[in-house]
Amino acid sequence: MRLLVFGTTLVSALLMTTLPLQAETLAELSALSDRSADEQSGIALAQDQAGQGALLEAIATLERTLAANPKSESARLLHAFYLCKVDDRTGGAVEIGKLKVKKHMKQDLAQVRAACGLPAKD
Repeated sequence: MRLLVFGTTLVSALLMTTLPLQAETLAELSALSDRSADEQSGIALAQDQAGQGALLEAIATLERTLAANPKSESARLLHAFYLCKVDDRTGGAVEIGKLKVKKHMKQDLAQVRAACGLPAKD
């Protein structure tokens, strides 16, 4: 019986730690979605989020931006970079593979490839 009480307490503690500290309202989520639909404002929002250390939120913003603008090379490059920063190197490598290399400056692409642990390409 004692083990069951400990287990229940442990499960309760784990559940409480996974709850968000601050709930987002529907209006806040709608505003984020609206900003993400425009390529430039979506990229700017993601950069702001990443600058505040909210990399997962920045990745989500870029995913919404890419859903609305699937040909956005800038959003895809930044998405690859942030994926690698959160140690999703496979996801980052997939995004890099989708890029049209000629549309990016060599140093930008080299920086993203380095963040993903990929060798530089000439």
